[in-house]
Amino acid sequence: RTTPHGPWAYLKLAGGCDRVCTFCAIPSFRGRFASRPLPEVVAEARWLVGSGVRELVCVSENTTSWGKDLPSGRRGQVALIRAFEGIEGLERVRLLYLQPAEIIPELLDAMAASPVVAGYYDLSLQHASPRVLARMARSGGAERFLRLLADIRARDPQAVFRSSFITGFPGETEPDVDVVEQFLIDARLDWAGFFPFSVEDPTPSATMPDQVDAAVARARRDRLTQVAEAVAADAASGFVGRTLSILVESVTGSQAVGRSYREAPDTDGEVHIAGCDVPVGQLATVRVVAAEGVDLIAEPVIVPGPRA
Repeated sequence: RTTPHGPWAYLKLAGGCDRVCTFCAIPSFRGRFASRPLPEVVAEARWLVGSGVRELVCVSENTTSWGKDLPSGRRGQVALIRAFEGIEGLERVRLLYLQPAEIIPELLDAMAASPVVAGYYDLSLQHASPRVLARMARSGGAERFLRLLADIRARDPQAVFRSSFITGFPGETEPDVDVVEQFLIDARLDWAGFFPFSVEDPTPSATMPDQVDAAVARARRDRLTQVAEAVAADAASGFVGRTLSILVESVTGSQAVGRSYREAPDTDGEVHIAGCDVPVGQLATVRVVAAEGVDLIAEPVIVPGPRA
């Protein structure tokens, strides 16, 4: 274990992967999916919180597979969430790398109802064209993914979403890119990342026909990034006027920077707070007064004290 140096830390739930995505070499060097047992995960979580961590960012190659190789099965994911809720001092849990094809309703119900699990849904989509997804050996497509988003929003109206997409996968055409662009507009993702396809040995995609020129893949990435940034900025502006709980991560003078449930560390935006005297590692209640791109600008909410 490495002693954490801030108010948040990664917590590994599992290793390896059983999926056979044609672009990914992870199964070849990390092996089959192996869940860490619940007591082991909870013990490390308690240790991290005891070391000053207030937010746990749970990671694995496929978090929605957690428990499938344990006696509890995938429904053990609910017990995992309940265990997190019982850890005193733990303010927020963030579940990353949710595989749409493996999400069970019980997990969505537990996430939406939990007082500690962030309403942050990091969905592993990779593309929106069913044709390209099939070549990736993945299921789904724009229509199915939109139904999933609607299902989550029905449970958790304040849900925020992140996903990543590959551009220039072998055989991808301009109409396939059009599908992704329309999906981004319809899905209203809060965060999206785009990566041009790169050959990874030994994977089936490395020898597929119809390889897309690298310059074309980069151009498609840039095109979709522009669309996604506009969608993300619009989503951020929708938070103006809202009251949020912010985990303070740095303080300079009277200026603080932190994150709400909508921002994962390392990848997303930040919340900038003027006139904040809350120390690092504590939660500040703020009101959002403006959005600058994907970042939020906020001011502290003053809680009246008792009358003298």
